Amino acid sequence: MVGSGHRGAQCPNKHMCEDAMDHATQVHLIERVFDMIDRRTTEMDPTEYRNPVSRYTDPERYKREVEVIFRRNPIIVAHGSELPKPGDYKTLDVTGIPILLVRTQDGHVNAFLNVCRHRGTKLVWEECGSHKRSFVCPYHAWTYGTDGKLVGVPAAEGFPNMKREEMGLKQLHCTERFGFVFVQADPTAPKVDVDAWLGPMAHELEHIGTADYVVWRPAQLEKKTNWKLALDTFLENYHTRRTHTKTIWPVFMDNTAGFDRLSPHARVVLPKRSIPEIRDQDRSTWNLRDHSTVLYTIFPNLMLAVLPDHCAIFQAWPDGIDNCKLPAYTLVPPKYLNSKTAEDIWSKSMHVVFDVTEEDSDRSEAIQAGLNSGANDHLVFGRYEQALAWFHQEVEAMLNGDADWVRYAEAAE
Repeated sequence: MVGSGHRGAQCPNKHMCEDAMDHATQVHLIERVFDMIDRRTTEMDPTEYRNPVSRYTDPERYKREVEVIFRRNPIIVAHGSELPKPGDYKTLDVTGIPILLVRTQDGHVNAFLNVCRHRGTKLVWEECGSHKRSFVCPYHAWTYGTDGKLVGVPAAEGFPNMKREEMGLKQLHCTERFGFVFVQADPTAPKVDVDAWLGPMAHELEHIGTADYVVWRPAQLEKKTNWKLALDTFLENYHTRRTHTKTIWPVFMDNTAGFDRLSPHARVVLPKRSIPEIRDQDRSTWNLRDHSTVLYTIFPNLMLAVLPDHCAIFQAWPDGIDNCKLPAYTLVPPKYLNSKTAEDIWSKSMHVVFDVTEEDSDRSEAIQAGLNSGANDHLVFGRYEQALAWFHQEVEAMLNGDADWVRYAEAAE
């Protein structure tokens, strides 16, 4: 579940708020909310969904999730604003794969395995940095350019048969779209066309304007829970009344949400209690972002919460079958980055967001312990928890080979 954004404060970037989603879509979604209010219900699937507990506890399945889903898919690993200038770089670990990102002189972002080709040590140890034209291995000083080419070998006479053109850094498929950097961590994976992969999400991200935002105040949590459980808590608001009684329950409507499957991704509209106030206003003035949190799942592991004047990003990275890392950051309009008023608004909003995340994480850790106990052999998702069912169905499709990899790969050629 996600935070509320500012409460009654003036949006410091009203133009961006209004353009965050095409207006026809906003009107359609708001009308769906009003229909739910009138019928005193929410959007529901025809039946419940039974999710086997083994999907959270089976070690062999976990290995396949890492290999198939996290290493072959284009996964968001950074936001472009973290690498604003040529020579800026960032390192990270993607399910045990060390990765180096660097922005080149021509403005593109390259992704490499962060491994020296000589003796295999980690090449770059710093988490991030700037103004790099080359990377020097701390072990034997082999040197690589930002294009990955091997450009320097001390005492090169010791390697008379080495072909330098074959010893550059191992490059990964990398694409920067809508402000996000997508990487496929498996260098043997066929290249996937990111626009084809995003499908309808591409249109949504274009209108949200994520390319025009910058990262503000990144942080990270670590929780003793399966990565999928960490995401499950975001995909329904059935739990809000009980779990978030003192945080966001007073702001959001009870168990009322609009769900859209943008396979393999999803959109969830979580309306606030204020939304009936605009019902009799001219539809041309309706602004969904002021009266709801729009939550997107970008498969497999990123949650994008669209708040009134900024966005909140959460990711769940598997770090063992019952442990995960949860990096999070705020995306804000750069024009107002140093505004004290705006900073106060964002700080208060993100304080709420992290409080809510901690509440959800407590539930997730307790669920993981319960699953490991053997008390249940499956979990039941209610008809109004349909986004959870969709998410797990997408995971199953990937693992079973039912996802259309050929179409995605061919689109890239």
